[in-house]
Amino acid sequence: MFGDQDEESVFDRLWSLICERFEFLAPVWIIQRPETLTILDYRPTFFMALTAAGFVILGVSCVFLFFKIATAFSFGLWALAAPGIACVVLLFRGTIREAYYFDKTTDSYAFVRQFIHRKEVIEGSLSQFTAAYVKTETNDDSARYYVVLKQEGMFLTGVSEQNLREELPIFNSFDNEARIANAISGFLPSRR
Repeated sequence: MFGDQDEESVFDRLWSLICERFEFLAPVWIIQRPETLTILDYRPTFFMALTAAGFVILGVSCVFLFFKIATAFSFGLWALAAPGIACVVLLFRGTIREAYYFDKTTDSYAFVRQFIHRKEVIEGSLSQFTAAYVKTETNDDSARYYVVLKQEGMFLTGVSEQNLREELPIFNSFDNEARIANAISGFLPSRR
């Protein structure tokens, strides 16, 4: 059975405990109303989390350098330039947040991916989706979870399914993805 505690390794259980403690830093908010569904996903991608950690380390290093607290910074600002440039490059790569809006009154949806420098919006008809589920991809030592929307028929791209997120966020867990998929499945109009 999937999710059985006996099948999980010790590291999987430890990682899930760590993720549970820090999920408040990057929440997933599901706002359900009778005619609309809004899902706000503030979980950054791995590169955005790495960039945020890099900026924190650079900021602390600059403070130490400014007050000349440590002599380990003998290279000065030149030693901070390369990591700073790497952080700026990574800053423009990943999403800050993603928001998903579903509206029954207008039979429409909008997926908004917010980057630092731009916003990407995908819009369409809500009636094209028939279901939502969690797809699991496993390799030797880890599992990745995606929320997948099933589409009615095949479209121009030739696929009948659409992943909700293109890049996996940190704190990717079956529970978070199942919450999102269940909210979307419960909101979609039922087919007779």
